[in-house]
Amino acid sequence: MMRSVSYIQSLLLRLKNDISGAVASEYAFLITFIAILATAGMFLLGPSIADYFTAVGAGAVPNAVDADGNPPCPFGGCGS
Repeated sequence: MMRSVSYIQSLLLRLKNDISGAVASEYAFLITFIAILATAGMFLLGPSIADYFTAVGAGAVPNAVDADGNPPCPFGGCGS
């Protein structure tokens, strides 16, 4: 009987000092926190980033072709 009580006490002490489960749960909390921040950032900044790229695209489209509908030559003098 005394032997089993001693075994249970040593087992509980060993489990109390084991930190491997604590480390895993800390990583889980960290990953969850990063995911929440990323989601919030996408919801808050998403529309303004979409508007920015829409404006950039709208500004680039008129300059993407010349008066004849041909793409611009990057070095000039193409076809002339």
